[in-house]
Amino acid sequence: MKFKLVILVFFVLVISGCQEQNITNDASQETPTIVAKENDSILVDNNNDGMSRRQGEYDSQVHGKLVVNPNYYIENKIQRGDVIYYKLPKVYKIKFPRVNAPEFGISRVIALPGELVQIKKGQIYINEKRLNTFYGKMSSWGENEKEFFSTINEPGTAICDEVCQKNMKDFFNMNVGKFEVPVNQLYVLGDTGWRSIDSNIHGPVPITNIIGKVIGYAEK
Repeated sequence: MKFKLVILVFFVLVISGCQEQNITNDASQETPTIVAKENDSILVDNNNDGMSRRQGEYDSQVHGKLVVNPNYYIENKIQRGDVIYYKLPKVYKIKFPRVNAPEFGISRVIALPGELVQIKKGQIYINEKRLNTFYGKMSSWGENEKEFFSTINEPGTAICDEVCQKNMKDFFNMNVGKFEVPVNQLYVLGDTGWRSIDSNIHGPVPITNIIGKVIGYAEK
């Protein structure tokens, strides 16, 4: 009886330990909803597809203007998974002086101040725990590596030659060393990272750069 009890306790601890190695986020949705513009809201045209998934999410050319609430973080804390509208850090223009970069960007909050973020073979880890959510692994327009390579070069799809395929393979399996997010800054990424201007390019974003939270598509 004692032996069985020890075995049971062992399995409970193992299961608990496995659960602790994952960070989940059920609050964030892949597709924004249609919302009414309030008096203080900002309407934004986002013509970059770095946040697009299977349905062209957050792309104004597909769904119209986005509604940004500039007062949201006055009463609410910044949460992992939030999609924010922010002023791009100056370092981006310093690194890429010849690029006609936009002044503002839209990305998803991945890591909060003081957290340790790392990307291993395309999988995001926060404080050495696997980010187990729809945006926790590198994807291209909502497709994972297997889905992407199973559909390339088919009729109706874009052509992806050998160079393209190598670049996409590298993207899906990218590695970013451990990085502790500084105080009062955020680590942000686009849902389709290889098309996004985000922290993998310009580094962490100062919280003071946030204009507001993207809360959905504007009513037409």
